[in-house]
Amino acid sequence: MSTPIAHSEEVLTPERRYELDLKGYFVLKGHYDAAAVAEFHAAIDELQAIPVEYETYKKLGIASYFLAAAMEDPEHPVWKGEHRADRRPHPQTGGVGRVDHAICGTDKFDRIVRDPLLKILHQTLAGGNFYISSTYYIEKWGPARGGILHNGGYPKDRHFHYEYDHTHGRFLCSSTRSVVILSDMSTIEKGPFAAIPGSHKANFPCPYDMECAEKNPLAVPVFAEPGDVLVFTEGLTHNAFPVMDDSIRRSVFFNYSPAIDRDNLPGQRMSIYPDHVLERLADQRDILTVAGYI
Repeated sequence: MSTPIAHSEEVLTPERRYELDLKGYFVLKGHYDAAAVAEFHAAIDELQAIPVEYETYKKLGIASYFLAAAMEDPEHPVWKGEHRADRRPHPQTGGVGRVDHAICGTDKFDRIVRDPLLKILHQTLAGGNFYISSTYYIEKWGPARGGILHNGGYPKDRHFHYEYDHTHGRFLCSSTRSVVILSDMSTIEKGPFAAIPGSHKANFPCPYDMECAEKNPLAVPVFAEPGDVLVFTEGLTHNAFPVMDDSIRRSVFFNYSPAIDRDNLPGQRMSIYPDHVLERLADQRDILTVAGYI
């Protein structure tokens, strides 16, 4: 059993705090061991084995990448096998590239939900009570294009706003993420995370190419290895570089939002989890069911 973290200073050290404020992200190196990484891979395999059917997804509470559109439309193209180009099923396994609300379809990510270090960290960044608003994985099999760079400090958006309150000495981030790295992303060919450092505090829109990170002179790769956890404010301009070889790239995303911001990205995030999840994670109800404004 993990030992509870007593103080936020033990987690968000002065070094990490400065790096996050300066760049908008930092990496927890080797946070999860090989056994945990194997369990998370098994979780993705389990989710990919679930038939991509409207009724099945609705019953479990998991969701299509198209989220609100697909989950409210049984005739949506995704239920007929049509997927976004960079989320297409693997040609050998047939596994889909992304399943949202992932903790509704597997219990093998539960150790991330319970992770005491991540809980204290994201509570500190939220400036108080928080809840886990989305959980999903992304799988890409190369070669695959990178993603469109998105978000940033300008224009201001309360859904992913970054702020530090000097008066009260606390962060006030409306959305932060932990990305658990499951594949080797230590070289540019492997399609690492892409970020524009400091963009979470930008006062102007980015004037450079946002369609692909490799064409944006300000975007940098964030290299990582299996077991590392990338922590970032969603106000950061980010996405991923293309996968240039034939490797499979996997990562798990957990999104954390302040409890009072329950309308965060309507139709995109989980506002209340199904009973079977709340029963399984009864000891974590405070971060799955906290009251908030609708």
